[in-house]
Amino acid sequence: MRTLEYGKEHEKTLLFLPCTAEPEWAFADSVGLLSQDYHVIQIVYDGHGETGEDFISVETTVDEVTDWLQARGITHLNAAYGCSLGGACLTRFLALGKIPVERAVIDAGITPYRMPLILRRLACLRDNLGFRLIAKSRKVLETVYPPERWTMPGRDPVKEYDALAAYLKTYSKRTVRNIFWSANNYTLPTKPAEMGCQITYWYGEEEKQARHSNICFIKQYFPRAQLHEIPKMDHAELVMMYPQEFYRRIMAFLTQAQAAQNERG
Repeated sequence: MRTLEYGKEHEKTLLFLPCTAEPEWAFADSVGLLSQDYHVIQIVYDGHGETGEDFISVETTVDEVTDWLQARGITHLNAAYGCSLGGACLTRFLALGKIPVERAVIDAGITPYRMPLILRRLACLRDNLGFRLIAKSRKVLETVYPPERWTMPGRDPVKEYDALAAYLKTYSKRTVRNIFWSANNYTLPTKPAEMGCQITYWYGEEEKQARHSNICFIKQYFPRAQLHEIPKMDHAELVMMYPQEFYRRIMAFLTQAQAAQNERG
């Protein structure tokens, strides 16, 4: 695991847990905006890029993040954001409650499957094969993620997709297998820790059906969590393609929560 830190001059801290299939630079604009207000700690998972380590599990990642924070004397977070796999990691991080978080955004976070083992294994095989196909074939990559939609204005789609294709080829078979198994089968305590964290679960309008089971899980597991649908967006599209709108929405949630806290005080 690697960590990238921005806005170290700020007192308030924000933990940033990205999704799995994008390099760290895909989040640079959104992280840059957040670093105007927060000391942002961005996690780069094992097995992502040429790290020399394979991704093991959500549980291992959360333990490593917790240990890293505690070793640096960070025993409290003002905010946390996690998308997809990062949302899975954030869900477990919040559930364990070893480091209190004031406000958290789980963006299309993956939650544990609630179905028989054989079906979970088949789902993992499907996802594993799908990822490998995308990583091996530039044509498939561009079909699934059309460059005209998934390239920010002013950037060269050929160069971006060259870099993305090269990045995806750095994933080992073990890393890919572990990602898709662990993200959908990680463990949680029966009840989450009581920390008073204000949680919102985001999902794109265009992925609502795909996120149905995740939404149901979050509503049951974190009963006080707010649900927030992002119009006209697909999975992780807001944070990667629309940094200004991402920043506006997340700051609206964070400052709204702060205002409510001030009123209670």
